[in-house]
Parts: sequence; structure tokens; C-alpha cells
Amino acid sequence: MVTREFVCMYAEPMILPLDAHGRIFALQDEKGNMIGTGSREVCEVLLYIITKPTSPSSTGLANVSLRQRSNVRAAISI
Repeated sequence: MVTREFVCMYAEPMILPLDAHGRIFALQDEKGNMIGTGSREVCEVLLYIITKPTSPSSTGLANVSLRQRSNVRAAISI
């Protein structure tokens, strides 16, 4: 018997519903890793934070290497 395992990968981070009522959402990165959970609005803010381009002139850290993503905790624990 052959079983196949499918792994979902996205071209960009996605906001996905976690409950049937649409009150709790999860933000997943391109590799399917869960970055954070919360209301739709919370996930949209997190999505904006992780996808906005950093401007060296606005941060004053032109020569400092920054991590691509920080560890974002869940807004609503599951």
C-alpha cells in the first residue's frame, strides 16, 4: 500500500481560519509554519509587520544585519 503525504507551501504568507465560526485565524508563512493566531485584524497586522520592507533610512540601522522574522507569540492561546 502506497501512501502519499502532501505538504502545502504558499508563495506568500496566508491568513487561514482556525474555527468554523471565523473568529480565530492563523497566520502561516510560505513554508506552512504557524507564525501567530488571533482575530482577523491581529493576523492582518502581523502579516503587514512581517512583509513590509525595512527602510534603513527610517530605522537608522543601515549597516546592521536584521533578522528576517522575529518570534511572534499567539494573541489567543489555543
